[in-house]
Amino acid sequence: MSMDAGGARRARAAVGGRGLLAVVGISGLFLLLSPVLAADPYEEPGTLSLDVQKAEIATVLRTIADFSGKNIVAGPEVTGLVTVRLLSVPWRSALDVVLRANGYGWKEDEEGILRVTTIKNLQNEDVEKEAAERRREDLLPLRTRVFPVNFAKAEELKDAVETILSQRGQVHVDGRINALLVKDINQNLDRIGELVRELDQETKQVEIVAKLVDLDAKVSRELGIEWLASGLNNPAIDATADIAVNAASPARAGTFSVGTVGPGGSLDATLTALATENKARIISNPRITTLDNQEAWILVGKKIPLIVSDPSGNPITELTTIGIQMTVRPHIHANGNVTLDLHPEVSDLSSQATVQGGIIIVTSEASTRVMVENGQTAVIGGLIRSNRSETGYGIPFLRDIPLLGHLFSSSSEVEEQRELLIFVTPRIMEPKDLAGGSETSEAEQR
Repeated sequence: MSMDAGGARRARAAVGGRGLLAVVGISGLFLLLSPVLAADPYEEPGTLSLDVQKAEIATVLRTIADFSGKNIVAGPEVTGLVTVRLLSVPWRSALDVVLRANGYGWKEDEEGILRVTTIKNLQNEDVEKEAAERRREDLLPLRTRVFPVNFAKAEELKDAVETILSQRGQVHVDGRINALLVKDINQNLDRIGELVRELDQETKQVEIVAKLVDLDAKVSRELGIEWLASGLNNPAIDATADIAVNAASPARAGTFSVGTVGPGGSLDATLTALATENKARIISNPRITTLDNQEAWILVGKKIPLIVSDPSGNPITELTTIGIQMTVRPHIHANGNVTLDLHPEVSDLSSQATVQGGIIIVTSEASTRVMVENGQTAVIGGLIRSNRSETGYGIPFLRDIPLLGHLFSSSSEVEEQRELLIFVTPRIMEPKDLAGGSETSEAEQR
């Protein structure tokens, strides 16, 4: 091979009948270019191998331009020597490494032309472009547009809209018609319209059916409940852990445990059968509908007046809630499951009294989170109490004879363990279910 006037010599030969092997000698140094030619001339060429020492960066850029078929324009500030050895890398990666190693960068315009300059110049250009865009926005006229909000609250979308506004833009909430009043340039108004349409989605609703049952503690096994966990005073508990057992509640009296019952009508049938045998009593069966991620409250009990003292020491009457109350916050997952944040509270008047003769209110409460399938039932149990009853038998009149009456009478004492179970069943409401119903946000049973 002969050396040309520029000190470079080139040789080309076919490689495997598919690609070209190009060896470029520059001042006694050699570049090995091994492209894999694409069948389509518009596709990116293959990998590049580059091995140079102290070569002019302009010459290396020209070599990469020849290999890639791209137009590369370097500014007069792009100077220096390059020492690099790269084997089988994409040409864009090779270009980026060579430039960044020398403090330069590149940017491709809409026409596909690559312009090379210092990184600082590129950053300054970006800043100047943004400043020019802001100056242009300052000259554009402002327009006002009203965006009605159908499902969400307009106040809830205000913060998201403010992230798009220009420096002169303003947004106001009209609570009377639930709409956003936005003043800005047309370009931003169009973007705000798309954002509002995307965020203003219909919120799903969940129907929550609660069933409060007082039953014999011995028959809870017959309900097919899988008890998942106990000790629910820890709000972070995951009640979906795989520790379920099909057995009676392991909780101590006065504490709560949680379990699940699969969807279907077997639970209702079992409870009906137990009620017929006087082993169970359905206290209440409230039904409530709430929005996704919105809290619902259920109360089954009564409010009693208590005399308390105000800060000045004067006696006043205050109503206190006694009974069973529960808050439920459902969250619908993408797979159709529902997470329930449950907070049950059971309170009752104690048979004891304070030294001053005041009333003692006994309360048990817990907080837990459980994930169930749509239509599956979560069960809260473990509140066990003892009922003791005494029954007397005897012959009329004779059993009332003094001293001799016990010869004609007898008595028996029965102690029974009763358990309070709370069944909570969420069901995601479909549009057809809401056509003839009304929305409920709070329920109270007395």
